[in-house]
Amino acid sequence: MTAGDLDIINAHLVTVDSEWTEIHSGFMRLRGGRITSLGSMSEYQKSTAEQHNCNGGFVFPGLINTHTHSFQTLTRGIGEGLGVWDWFSQAIDRVVGHLTVADARIAGQLTALEAVLSGTTTVVDYNYPHPQPGMAEATIAGMREVGVRTVLARGILDTGTVHAEIVHSTSAEIAACRELATAYHQLDEDRIRIWFAPYTIFSASRDALIASRDLAKEFDTGVTIHATTPSTLEAALDMYGTTDIVFENSIDFLGPRTLLVHCTHPTPEDLTLIASTGSSISHNPASNAYLGEGVAPVVEMMRLGINTSLGSDGPSSNNNQDMLQVMKLTGLLQKLEHRDPSVIMARDIVRMATMGGALALDWAEDIGSLEVGKCADFFVLNPWHPNTVTFGDPYSTLVYSATSESVDAVFVQGEAVMLNRKPTRVAVHPILEAGQQAGKALRQRAGLDT
Repeated sequence: MTAGDLDIINAHLVTVDSEWTEIHSGFMRLRGGRITSLGSMSEYQKSTAEQHNCNGGFVFPGLINTHTHSFQTLTRGIGEGLGVWDWFSQAIDRVVGHLTVADARIAGQLTALEAVLSGTTTVVDYNYPHPQPGMAEATIAGMREVGVRTVLARGILDTGTVHAEIVHSTSAEIAACRELATAYHQLDEDRIRIWFAPYTIFSASRDALIASRDLAKEFDTGVTIHATTPSTLEAALDMYGTTDIVFENSIDFLGPRTLLVHCTHPTPEDLTLIASTGSSISHNPASNAYLGEGVAPVVEMMRLGINTSLGSDGPSSNNNQDMLQVMKLTGLLQKLEHRDPSVIMARDIVRMATMGGALALDWAEDIGSLEVGKCADFFVLNPWHPNTVTFGDPYSTLVYSATSESVDAVFVQGEAVMLNRKPTRVAVHPILEAGQQAGKALRQRAGLDT
């Protein structure tokens, strides 16, 4: 089913608009990939358009995964139980230099499939291993085949000893970023945007940070960076005598189009700077827990008005990209950390996973909520399963009860990219077989199976 005229009917619409509007038995008209009207079924007038009957299911805005690393779909489970520095050297550094362009395309397909199968319509791929030319382009091709909306955040590594096999000169990294951005600039109809992603304070030089900031201004886009984790704080203190947030603010790197990833250990000064500059945070609870990095102060971020989104992180430190699990962990860890079950509610978490992501990506005019004029990015949650039946509140049902098997259909820009839990653009099994073989071959090339 390609994007065209379509009427969504008999749906419980959960719009996540500014008024938290819900329509318990509603319809939504899609024309040219956008929402042109929505309302109660009592107001619905049948048109000549095709219908998609939700049979009382919930319709939510598509989830937005603001941080992952697609290549890690080929490296699941490597490095379990290691601290972050050992994890860098054992799970990542031994592998990344052996990745191929073909690997990147398969990994893009796998990431996009995992996304749509769990209700995610937009993915930020922090795409940093570039041992060969064309890795980013191949990733985009793989994601485009499945149909997911993609922000390809082109990684920049130009200094340091971590990931040494994929460190390139500053000029080479910036040139590659410029070439990629030029190729895909203003191709929003293709569901692709390019961002720039200096890897960390210890892998991207001051010159690279400034250059990526300037590129983002030139191409009217954004930057993202791993920030205020134990490893970045340790490195920033050693190199600059302060936190990475304070240093990045000193070079005007922070701002409304800056997305900071993890932020497990920000100081009060860091949080004040993040809030005052309008920067956003991508909260990655599964990865933070998996690597023993800590629980991010999400409640304090909310109190300060910091826009917070959600990310899965890569399958080497999660080990999946299921945003439904990310939402549940977000709630549970905050309630546990504060020993207060009321400290964060399901509604807050759904907003982070939808509008929070849209605002972080400066894409809120098109995605993040179900409103007239916006792109028709949404998913249908079937509550008629043993784990969700007797449902009441849709937000709690989604965050704490639903699993990916509850997601029946996914639409991106009005196109059904999954119907009846079957992706519509690609055959799944051949991609899974190719991914399994690619992962096995990668481990052999990296000497991990010896």
